Amino acid sequence: MNYSKTFKKIRIAKGMKLKEAAGNTLSISQLSRFENEQSMISIDSFIELLTNVNTSPEEYFYLLRQEEENELKNYFNRVKNLVNNKKYDKLEELVIDLKNQKPASNSWMSFIVLFVESIIVLDKEKKPLNQPRVLSYLIQVEDWGEMELYIYAIFGFVFDVETTYLLMKTAIKKSRLYQSIPQDMNLLFSILSNNFSAFLLHKRYDYAEETLAIYEKKLLENTLLIEPHLDFLFNKGIFAFTQKREEEAKVYCEQVFELCRLFKLTEQEENYKKRYLIWSKSYLDPDFQEQIIKIGFIS
Repeated sequence: MNYSKTFKKIRIAKGMKLKEAAGNTLSISQLSRFENEQSMISIDSFIELLTNVNTSPEEYFYLLRQEEENELKNYFNRVKNLVNNKKYDKLEELVIDLKNQKPASNSWMSFIVLFVESIIVLDKEKKPLNQPRVLSYLIQVEDWGEMELYIYAIFGFVFDVETTYLLMKTAIKKSRLYQSIPQDMNLLFSILSNNFSAFLLHKRYDYAEETLAIYEKKLLENTLLIEPHLDFLFNKGIFAFTQKREEEAKVYCEQVFELCRLFKLTEQEENYKKRYLIWSKSYLDPDFQEQIIKIGFIS
C-alpha cells in the first residue's frame, strides 16, 4: 500500500513544506525518508502528521483507496489492451516485470500475475489454467469483502465448472452487503456475465440458463445502470445462438444495438457488433469457443 506516497501527495496538494508537515512530530529528514519509502513511522506519529496537514484519517484512507484503485485499473486496462490487440508476448513481459517486484502473497499484484498467466494459457491451449492458490484463498476467507468479490469476478473461468457454479452461489450471498453501492452492484453483474461465459465454454447450458435467470432477477430488484441491461440482453441473444435459435438471437442483439445508439455508447455498440458477427458466423461450429472476462471495477 502506498501510505507514504499518498501522504506526500496530500502535503504537496495543500502547498505545505516538509517543515510545516513535520511540525513537532518528526524531524524534516525523518519525514523525508518516510515520504520516499526509506523508513517507517509509528501509528501515533502518522496520526499526528495527518493532523499537521489538516487531513482526517477518513479522508486519508479514502484517498489511499483511490490511489490503489487507479493503480489496479491501469494494470487491468493494460492487460485488456494487450489481449484485444493479441500482443501476448507483451503479456509475458508484464508477468516478468510484476514478478520482479516480488509482490506479497495474496496481494493484488500477486493475483494480477496469476490472472495474466491464466489469460496466456487460455490463448495458447484454448483451455483454462487451474489456479488452486486462488481457490484456496477464496475458501479460507470466511466473510468475503470487495477484494474477494473482485478476485472471484476475474478468476471464475479458471476453476472447474462445478466449482464455478458453487462459488457463484456463495458470491451472490456474500455480496448482499455491497449491493446498495452502484459500483459493487455492477461488480455482481460482471460476476454473472463472466460465469455465463464460462458455462457456455464448458457447454453447461443448464447452468448458463440459470445464471441468466439470476441476472434478470437482480436487474428487476434494483439497478439504474445501463451496462448490465445491455449485457443481459446480449447474453440472451448469445444463449439463443447456442440453442440454434438464430432469429431470436438477432432480435435480442438488435435491441442492444438500438439501446447503444440511444445512449450514444459508440464503443460498446462496436464491441457488441463484433461479437454478434462472430457468433452469427460460428455458432454452428462445434469447436467454436468464446471466453469473455469483464472486470467490474474498470468500466
